[in-house]
Amino acid sequence: MTVQKNGFAVHDLTVCYPNGVRALDTVSVSFPTGGVTAIIGESGSGKSTLGQALYGALPQGTAVRGKVLFGAVDVTACTAEELRTRYWGKQWGIVPQLPRAALSPVHRIGRQMADVRRGAGRPPWDEAAYAELLARFGFDDPQRVLHAYPHELSGGMLQRVLCAMADAGEPAWILADEPTKGLDPDVWQMVAENLHCLTQRQGVSLLLITHDIPLARRLADRVVVMQAGRIVAQGRDVWSDPHFPYREVQERMGAAAERTPAVDAPGLASHEGRRPASMPEEEAVLAAEGVSKRMRDRMRGTWMNVLTDCSLRVAAGRTVGLEGRSGAGKSTLVRILLGLLRPDGGTVCWNGRDIRALPRTERLAFRRGVQLVVQNPEQAFDPRRSIGGSLSEVFAVHPVLLRAGADARAQIVETLSAVELTERVLTRHPHELSGGELQRAAIARALLTEPRILLLDEPTTMLDISLRAQIMELLLRLRVERGLGMLLISHERELLRDFADEIHVLEAGRVR
Repeated sequence: MTVQKNGFAVHDLTVCYPNGVRALDTVSVSFPTGGVTAIIGESGSGKSTLGQALYGALPQGTAVRGKVLFGAVDVTACTAEELRTRYWGKQWGIVPQLPRAALSPVHRIGRQMADVRRGAGRPPWDEAAYAELLARFGFDDPQRVLHAYPHELSGGMLQRVLCAMADAGEPAWILADEPTKGLDPDVWQMVAENLHCLTQRQGVSLLLITHDIPLARRLADRVVVMQAGRIVAQGRDVWSDPHFPYREVQERMGAAAERTPAVDAPGLASHEGRRPASMPEEEAVLAAEGVSKRMRDRMRGTWMNVLTDCSLRVAAGRTVGLEGRSGAGKSTLVRILLGLLRPDGGTVCWNGRDIRALPRTERLAFRRGVQLVVQNPEQAFDPRRSIGGSLSEVFAVHPVLLRAGADARAQIVETLSAVELTERVLTRHPHELSGGELQRAAIARALLTEPRILLLDEPTTMLDISLRAQIMELLLRLRVERGLGMLLISHERELLRDFADEIHVLEAGRVR
């Protein structure tokens, strides 16, 4: 199959979502072939909407004016069938922002990579070729990944799988929406280098959509800067422009060649001493004692030690940090702490008692008392329900939480106020909120159960730098006001140093 060496040209593009939000406002910009172009901007700036418009993936019901040309073809006039048969995977390799939603849950990774290559009209590869491609994106055991299902891999691993999958079709363009989001620094470095190699070695044109300024500075030949649905700057030298819109963030993030995972939120470094004095540090509310877990490697027919003799304790009013690379076993440990996965060895204790031995009433109290805030807030809500509908479910599951004579809506509005949201979000659907608003709503839902412990699984990874600081300040305030114990899981060491009272590292299945 012949791959067209066409560029993109956007003419007076305006995009309005069904809720009336104007995501793009008369945008005109061109993306010529060759090299790397980065679209940068904070959450809600319109950068992902522009990317979706380029490859024809805007939600149904979206009002579109203007044109998006790929060569001479108007993408906005193409049917889904035309896009699927002529462009997706063939001319364009697409790396979407939500990897779990982009992969089939019922097929192994190797099968899906082969489907992409076959759909692109490329000659078939043997398994070794796919394994080599995965290895370039930082997988130590690519054979195991090929035989895994998506649910068996972490979010960071799936993000790398999508990058490799896009490359497998040998497209003319790769359009990558936040391809390094959620990756630890070592893997970030490897993925960044490999994306750069694609443009140098294979002549692929790369369009990066990102809020990761170090990534854009490192890779991009040209930068397009967006704010509030408009392009406010573009060119090769935007970094040196004294009017660069994100200069303050750029300076805070450090030099171009360095990965800087820190979140420099005012007040975080000085949080020591603000812990409620009435909460004894040594009394663990939630504890893992010698927890081990094995999982079967179906390819080899053997068992793998995912966790080995892991112990940690979370007390009220304290934050315990857990650092670990992608695939280290952090998600497995969280599922065990929540009682969703049974350990093969060791115990999980709630107020000093093994959760497996709790009577029904105490088991329900445990379910309410330990709440999870996930990495990707979009996956925490039913896309078909309003935020108010999702929050109301808490009282349907735990009616004991409804105060005597109180109105459920009033309790919800009160909790929303605690996370600095107004009741207007109750009628909105998840896709109508920004990333920061959605994460606040997820925290509000957790707080409705009146928990004693929050498990925070990379709670800021999916957010841009300005929103990260706001969310961490919010969590710090809630911890102090409510005496919450927190397990903060992150690959960002500086964030843990700023926020946690103690830090453990999960490496090779062991906590140290």
